[in-house]
Amino acid sequence: MLLAVMALCASAQVNMEAFRHLSIDAEAGLHGFGVEVAVPVQKHLVLKAGYNWAPSGDLFSTSMSIDTKDLKQAQNDIEAAHLHTFKNKFGDEAVIDAGLQAGLTNIKAMINWYPFTSGRFYISGGVYYTPDSHKDDPFIKLSGNTTPNDWAALKELNETEHNLNPTQPEREIALKIGQESYPVREIDGSGNMCAEFKMDPFKYYLGLGMGRCVPNGRIGLQFEVGAMIYHNSVLYCQDKEVELKSVGSSFGSDAEEILDYVNKYPIYPQLTLRLCFRIF
Repeated sequence: MLLAVMALCASAQVNMEAFRHLSIDAEAGLHGFGVEVAVPVQKHLVLKAGYNWAPSGDLFSTSMSIDTKDLKQAQNDIEAAHLHTFKNKFGDEAVIDAGLQAGLTNIKAMINWYPFTSGRFYISGGVYYTPDSHKDDPFIKLSGNTTPNDWAALKELNETEHNLNPTQPEREIALKIGQESYPVREIDGSGNMCAEFKMDPFKYYLGLGMGRCVPNGRIGLQFEVGAMIYHNSVLYCQDKEVELKSVGSSFGSDAEEILDYVNKYPIYPQLTLRLCFRIF
């Protein structure tokens, strides 16, 4: 292993003259995909700027269960008292099938330090910034809909009770977390439940890698491992802040494990493979 590292560090870096060279890089890793531009600012240092995005789509599916015994009992009471038959009936639970998505869109500024001017090994550090991350771009998003039966049953129940008693408050299908209730709301004709884990727009990064940012030839390869460090993380459910310690298994066991990890360990590991194209 030592001989391999020495061999990697044996080739001189020709393209480390300050502001005399430029490369464009394409990358893929645990953070998604990205592009960078890199320019040497000193024989040991390379300045980089870039943009990352994560592909859309669900990482996996989970389910949330909501107690609907009270709604079931309300239907039974109306049927017994008023000889009304509901077309859609509640069970003891409403199940929301949800998909979990993860990823952030970031712009970034990085600097690579090559401790050996004749080597390929480098240490990287810098910052990521997510525009409007508290508004539109959560790190983790869990979103799902009620079954057509449950949503139709709720609408029919509210309509029936309103006809019987116009002052009767509307009933809700609501997820209870701790002492708070988070009602399902209608989106595109069905009941939707959404939870989002968001963090501060600024994240810090530290990594180690092998390869030249500005290749001696036209094309080079880099491999990098590192971690993005974030802070001020907040969980929202239906746009209301939730205490993470009270979540329990409200969002399903898989989602619970992820939320527990990101709350205890504010570090997002990264593994990146980068293809570098020297422009001049």
